Amino acid sequence: MRSTFKILFYINRQKTKADGMTAILCRITIDGKQSVITTNEECKPTEWNSKQGTTMDKKTNLRLQSFRELVEKTYQELLLKDEVVSAELLKNSLQGIATSFSTLLGLGRAELQTVKEGVGKSKTEGTYTNLCYANRRLCEFVKDKGNEDIDIRTITEELFEEYRFFLRKKGLKGSTINNYLCWLSRLMFRAVSLRIIRYNPFEHAEYEKEEKTIRFLSKSDVAKLMAIKICDSDAELAREMFIFSCFTGLAITDMERLKFGHIKGAADGQMYIRKERQKTKVEFIVPLHPIAKAIIEQQRKIQTMKEEDNNTVMDNRLIFQPCCSRSVLAKQLSIVGKACGLKQRLSYHMGRHTFGTMNLSAGIPIESIAKMMGHASIASTQIYAQVTDCKISEDMDRLIEKLSSKEKENKELVGKEPLNVLTYKMEETGKSARETEK
Repeated sequence: MRSTFKILFYINRQKTKADGMTAILCRITIDGKQSVITTNEECKPTEWNSKQGTTMDKKTNLRLQSFRELVEKTYQELLLKDEVVSAELLKNSLQGIATSFSTLLGLGRAELQTVKEGVGKSKTEGTYTNLCYANRRLCEFVKDKGNEDIDIRTITEELFEEYRFFLRKKGLKGSTINNYLCWLSRLMFRAVSLRIIRYNPFEHAEYEKEEKTIRFLSKSDVAKLMAIKICDSDAELAREMFIFSCFTGLAITDMERLKFGHIKGAADGQMYIRKERQKTKVEFIVPLHPIAKAIIEQQRKIQTMKEEDNNTVMDNRLIFQPCCSRSVLAKQLSIVGKACGLKQRLSYHMGRHTFGTMNLSAGIPIESIAKMMGHASIASTQIYAQVTDCKISEDMDRLIEKLSSKEKENKELVGKEPLNVLTYKMEETGKSARETEK
């Protein structure tokens, strides 16, 4: 299929300089996608002929014709060389920056810059940080192959398996390997959209197969965490935030942004949290458990208020104000878990899973749990139903096994031994009878 290629010269009459001149721009359209580049030529708006794309000045028209020929020549060269051309790729080639997009790491840097510009708008800081880690691993892989960079047009599906083997040697988890492989595939899809290549060679590649297990705590484990006494302030805050998550279902990012103003009261006197989730932007409503309420009141007492009578100031205050970073809090939480004798390594998302499983086990409808946890889809909540079903099945299997072992033991004591004794006596009686006959 041939590409549709068009060139149009035009001016923006609303952007006129102080001397009355305006810039002449060139719009390149390839397959319906447009890119604009300046021609470095100027004219007066009154001298511009929009139908013909020319001015009254003959010298300017000659330079515009030369610029058109340059664009057409560059397009033909790229088409013969790469067989595919995009408007953006042609623009970059004319500006002398196309080489950065034709290599894997160069495209990775450009994609990271695009994500960085979207932070606070459509992307979060955490997303950008995770992608930086993924791109760093990709750079390590390319250097491990003995290359400074890799031309995207030379990449085949074998590179996907080579990168997977490289990540496996690092001892990474399957989910982490998949995240890094997804970044590589994302860059290839980006190359397709820029028409650097025709298709993504990794489109049908298979990722690491790993069963996702939901890690959560039992009620007894939560009780252990609540009973332990901690002297360190950071570790104590880490413990309280985890317990708060177990009874509210809030993620760590939502707890970090939770304010006293988000605590509302109903007509019946019930307190609840009403807030928008940071991740999904879905509003959630969680009734306050007495334990969660006690933690909030404790944080209210700890914080010193400059204006005690000003409720507005208090409403804008954060409930949890850690003096350390999230990574330090996570490390402190892990230490608290070990101090309690818990086998599982604690994480704040485990507290959220604990909230979901405990509520489902208590008989709360799954629709209500989805609303409390702020899930955009109820399918995200149904995973807790599967976990609960599996747990019930495992408990029943253990119960049946226990009953079976007891029944077997009783049979050995009551049934088998008398039978053996009776058989032994019958054999002895028969033996004596045979001897008497002889």
